[in-house]
Amino acid sequence: DYFGNAVVGKNVIVVDASNCMVHVPDNKLVLLQGLKDYIIVDSKDVLMICKKDKEQEIKEYVADIKRSKGDKYL
Repeated sequence: DYFGNAVVGKNVIVVDASNCMVHVPDNKLVLLQGLKDYIIVDSKDVLMICKKDKEQEIKEYVADIKRSKGDKYL
């Protein structure tokens, strides 16, 4: 959009947010307000909210989750 947000999801409302990436199920209503430079991903079992400048660390987070929780959430 005009503020650099990339949104996947039919029911996402963005207010005063910029440079965010949002991926949520179409049946979930999400209101995103006041964030800048975040990645938000919601799936059936997992909600991830991460600063974009830490994007490279997501692989580490996934590995940690796999070690501590198994494959259930991946």
